Amino acid sequence: MPHKILTIAGSDTLAGGGLQADLATFSDYGYFGLSVTTSIVTVTPEAFQIFPMTTAVIAAQLESALALDDIVAIKVGLLPTPEIIRLVAQYLRTVKVPVIVDPVMVFKETTQVETKDMVACLIEQLLPLATVVTPNLREAEILADQAIRTRNDMVRAAQKIVAQGAQVVLLKGGTLLAGDEAVDVLYAGQTATFLTQAKIPAAKMSHNGAGCTLSASLSANLGRSVDILAAAQDAKEFVWYGIKYGVDLNQTFDVGNVWQGARRAEK
Repeated sequence: MPHKILTIAGSDTLAGGGLQADLATFSDYGYFGLSVTTSIVTVTPEAFQIFPMTTAVIAAQLESALALDDIVAIKVGLLPTPEIIRLVAQYLRTVKVPVIVDPVMVFKETTQVETKDMVACLIEQLLPLATVVTPNLREAEILADQAIRTRNDMVRAAQKIVAQGAQVVLLKGGTLLAGDEAVDVLYAGQTATFLTQAKIPAAKMSHNGAGCTLSASLSANLGRSVDILAAAQDAKEFVWYGIKYGVDLNQTFDVGNVWQGARRAEK
C-alpha cells in the first residue's frame, strides 16, 4: 500500500496551485494524498478572490486526517488568516514527521493581499515547526525584511529565516534574478548551495502552481527520507518539466498552469 502525505492548503479552482497541485504531485510520486482545505481560491482575468474556511471546519478536517496512520510528511500551503495559522500550528506541534511550509503570501495574480499580520503570525507560530520552509523571492523579502537582487542577498535572507526558527530554507529565486539561469538556494546546516537550471524561453509561461508543486515534490522526497540536497534537486527538475510542458488555460490568461505529470510523460 502507498504511504500517505497530507497537504494543508487552499483549493485552487483552476488547479494550477493549491491542494490540487499538491495531490497531483503526491500521486505522481506514488503516494496517497490527503487534504485539509483552508480556503477556496477563484481566479478570473478580472478578479482574484480568497474565501477562507471557518476554523471549526478546518479543525474538524485536521482531526479527521491526523487520526490516520502512516502519514510520512505534511505540506502546508495557503493559510489565509492569522487565526487559521494559529490553529494549524496547534495541531502541527503534535506531529513527528517532516513539515514543509510554503509561506504563501505573494500571488502572481494580485498584489492586494494583506500580509502584515500574516507575516508576524507565520514567524511566531509556524516557522519554528518547519523542517523546511520554501519561500519564493518576494516572500523571502517579506520574511527577511530586505531586498533581494543578487545571490548573496538570497543567502542573507535564508540565514535570517533560519534564525526565525526554520531548520532548512529552500529559497526559490526562479526566473526573477537577472541572467539565463533560474536560481534557487538551499540553506541547510549553515551551508548555502545554489541550484540552477536554464530558464525556459517561452512567449507564454505556464508557471501557475510552480511554488506549490516544488514544495509538494520536496515533501514527497522527504517522506522517503531522501537527503535534503537530493530532494531539492529532484524537486527543481520535477517543476522544470512541469513548466516546460505546462497547460494553457485560454487566450485571456497571460500564463498557464504547471503540469505535474510532465516529467513522467516526457521520460
